[in-house]
Amino acid sequence: MAKREFSWPNFHWMRKGLASGKHPQPYYGRLIGRLSNYAHGIKGTVYAVDEATVFVRGFAYDGTGPDAYFWVGDSPQPSPEGLLVPYPDDYSSREPPILQAHSGTDILLRLPAGKRLRDIKWLSVWCRRFTVNFGDVFIPAGLDPPRPRVLPEFKRLAHGLRSGNISVLDAKTFYIPNLHYDGAGPDAYFWVGNGSEPNPFGTKVPNEMGSLHPLRGYQGEDIEIQLPERLTVYAVDWLAVWCVEYRHNFGHVMLPKDLDVPPALGQTKITVSLGGVVKVWGTREGWKTWV
Repeated sequence: MAKREFSWPNFHWMRKGLASGKHPQPYYGRLIGRLSNYAHGIKGTVYAVDEATVFVRGFAYDGTGPDAYFWVGDSPQPSPEGLLVPYPDDYSSREPPILQAHSGTDILLRLPAGKRLRDIKWLSVWCRRFTVNFGDVFIPAGLDPPRPRVLPEFKRLAHGLRSGNISVLDAKTFYIPNLHYDGAGPDAYFWVGNGSEPNPFGTKVPNEMGSLHPLRGYQGEDIEIQLPERLTVYAVDWLAVWCVEYRHNFGHVMLPKDLDVPPALGQTKITVSLGGVVKVWGTREGWKTWV
């Protein structure tokens, strides 16, 4: 599969990202299959984003079912013994909303109650009131969804930089636990680029607050950062803390060539509270088991 493309001023990165060929363009995860249509114009192509997240590309449904929901289960065929998968999942009412009409909508579904794709056999559009299956797709046996990848810690070179093992959560997101840095670099940033080691021909990565100000000090914090715009991990060789003014590498971690992490489709959401506490919704949950 080929790498995802991105548009970025650093054009030799663009050529690398497009030419070396990891994932097709665009990439939605591991293909599960197309939804079968038995009633109400069901349509869509289903992908495994990660172990607990499904992406439905181009979903269509006429919306006229009185009590229809996305529905998953482990019985041989869709049945009333399944589990409801709410969409959207950020509803504010006490009950999940009934599925509305869609015409070519891209939909991200998170499996309920700690379920993983290995725990289910099918995804259905199901009417609870009349116990009718409007359409379904079956999970292929042996499906291996993309998974976050655990990397080594930052190499310790200057200014007290150190961390725990860094995780690539998805194609745009790094999780850096137990980050330490003295904050004394005058022009230091998270920095990504190409080559066998960090160099000046890189790109700044916003900090956990989404800022491109020079880095402050860190004292054992767990943070998440996301690559800017359409840049992905498949187009870079390393992540570093780099001083632009003095062209000094404070420490870095190399990215392996065989990355196969979840696509960045919005399942990993970084939110920052007023107190500066970072929370991640989506694939970060349970990250310690991603080895």
